[in-house]
Amino acid sequence: MPPPPVDAQDAASALLARLADLEAELETLNARPSEPGAQVQYGKRAGDHIAQVTDQLTRARAAEQVEMLVEQVRAALLRIEEGAYGLCEACGGPIPEGRLAALPWATRCVACAGTSGGARPASR
Repeated sequence: MPPPPVDAQDAASALLARLADLEAELETLNARPSEPGAQVQYGKRAGDHIAQVTDQLTRARAAEQVEMLVEQVRAALLRIEEGAYGLCEACGGPIPEGRLAALPWATRCVACAGTSGGARPASR
């Protein structure tokens, strides 16, 4: 197995910082309204509380996306512990440092990420 292309301690520090940010964002998105009567109540008119409902739905969808990102960051931290960080899960080759700098939780090299099956395309 080739050595990972990045320093694992630097990657872990960056990932832990990102995880803390994501968890704080998730806490904000999942916060319940604190004022009494702030829960959405549906009235007889179609427009009653439409802004509140839309906001709650938007926040719920954003929270789902942040939760998925939290899972990816935690998986990257696990790969660091296992010594597999920076290695493509499809082909086993190194993930370029530039890709990991941009997307520290990347699990595949550029070539494998660009294919639908996930495996590196055959050389011609």
